[in-house]
Amino acid sequence: MDLGTSFCYDALPMELLLTAFLVWILGVWIYRSIRSLSELAQAPILRISSTNVRRGKVSILIPAKNEEKNIADCVQPLLAQLHAGDELLVINNCSADRTETILKELGAVEISAAGTPPQLKTAPSFRYLNTPQTPNGWTGKNFALHLGIDHASCDWILFTDADTRHAPGSIDASVAFAEKNKVDLLTLLPRALAHGFWENLIQPCAMGYMGLWFPVAKINDPASKVHFGNGQYLLIRKEHYQKLGGHAAVREAFLEDFALMKKTKEMNARGICAFGMEIYGTRMYDSFGALWRGWRRIYLHAFEQAPWRILKCVLSVFFFSVLPLLLLGAAPHGIEILLGLIIMAIILTTAIKAATIVKIRKRYALLHPLAALVFLGILADALHMALLKRPTLWR
Repeated sequence: MDLGTSFCYDALPMELLLTAFLVWILGVWIYRSIRSLSELAQAPILRISSTNVRRGKVSILIPAKNEEKNIADCVQPLLAQLHAGDELLVINNCSADRTETILKELGAVEISAAGTPPQLKTAPSFRYLNTPQTPNGWTGKNFALHLGIDHASCDWILFTDADTRHAPGSIDASVAFAEKNKVDLLTLLPRALAHGFWENLIQPCAMGYMGLWFPVAKINDPASKVHFGNGQYLLIRKEHYQKLGGHAAVREAFLEDFALMKKTKEMNARGICAFGMEIYGTRMYDSFGALWRGWRRIYLHAFEQAPWRILKCVLSVFFFSVLPLLLLGAAPHGIEILLGLIIMAIILTTAIKAATIVKIRKRYALLHPLAALVFLGILADALHMALLKRPTLWR
């Protein structure tokens, strides 16, 4: 047997394996695309409308720690939406910057140790509470909200973050939706307020994979154990919140939003996740380092610090988002190249759809392979933390 014939026999199985592997990847992406389109069609979507009329009053609670850059832009649009009897309460968790000064300039009244005098229900109230240092066994956010809830008197509680920006009419829309659909806990997905290269690159990728692994249809299915909550926007009936045990019941949870939704489903109450891109937006992180640390923490705790669950995510991103591009560059023959191009076309189309949903510029979706590579590093870092059982630091 000459060397040329031997080479052909040896190369053929490798080519068949590569083709079979690419067909498998293609099948997975076709399945993902069909499932995603089906879920998008079924997902609840909240919209701003003059027909949104709510009956209940709402207490808005915002935990804040060194939020001088955000607090005014968050609070002012909310104040403009308050009805008589509504209340907005900022819990200032030991800020060392101008957060408290800005709150005073905006007209907030401090809640002293003796409390504040009863206010007429003919006008909304705007107050803030300074907290002591967070005790052991609590995260700072959970402790702040635990203290703040004692001063909330309305039937609905909206927990939101200082880095959110709320559209006019958003409160009416969310409360009216919850009342109409008899929801006990409503959590909303935001539009991304991204600035700069890395935010525009990574945010739609990280948010898109969250949607893949925590599908809205399963979150909203009472029979499914899949649970998800977004602490940037949690609207909850106060009666239900009290039945859950409040934030004291999830005091050590770094993802208290997930924990509250899990408890809601376990109680057979109605928890709903919906698209709220018209309702509000958020700029979660303002630097590459903050993006890396923030999403590492989210995915570490979303999968309950279980190494095997995070490893599955690492392998998923590697095999289905990173490896296809590498194989495309190494594909020796036409069929492999064709399959690789089809896969990349589906991946980029999916990335463009994800960017459209969260309101990111579509051109950044074309750099999805780079985003997936960075995201793979974030997940690998989360896996490393889970394996070593390293503690998570909260600011």
